[in-house]
Amino acid sequence: QVALLGLDVLGAFVDRLSGRFKPYIGTVLLPLIDRMGDAKDQVREQAQNLILKLMCEAAPPMYIWERLAVGFKHKNYRSREGVCLCLVATLNIYGAQPLILSKLVPHLCIAFGDSNSQVRDAAILAIVEVYRHVGEKVRIDLTKRGVPPGR
Repeated sequence: QVALLGLDVLGAFVDRLSGRFKPYIGTVLLPLIDRMGDAKDQVREQAQNLILKLMCEAAPPMYIWERLAVGFKHKNYRSREGVCLCLVATLNIYGAQPLILSKLVPHLCIAFGDSNSQVRDAAILAIVEVYRHVGEKVRIDLTKRGVPPGR
């Protein structure tokens, strides 16, 4: 309950400050990545929604993703899974144009070999979404990175 209320308060700050919230993004993103690893689905979902709201109102998507990419290496598997799912949501909302996917695909390649099956599945879902938006270039990039063609 406390986490949900905290996320609500942060969402209100983002609504109120809009672009002036940008200096605080670095401070807020790491705790949001932690919240994406929360035991409760509702908290994870609200953390992801707040990240998407930051992309919409406070800063461009790639600015957020440059800071959010550390979540691919988070110690909590749910956080790693959440970051992959957040990438899927970002692609569905904004498309591939505002993102530099060549910076994010290597993280997904590492997530293919994650010890947790949910993270591996989320990474595969994310790379499928990237492929849907970019096309053959991703397949070529994956082959260069040593991902087997069957995968």
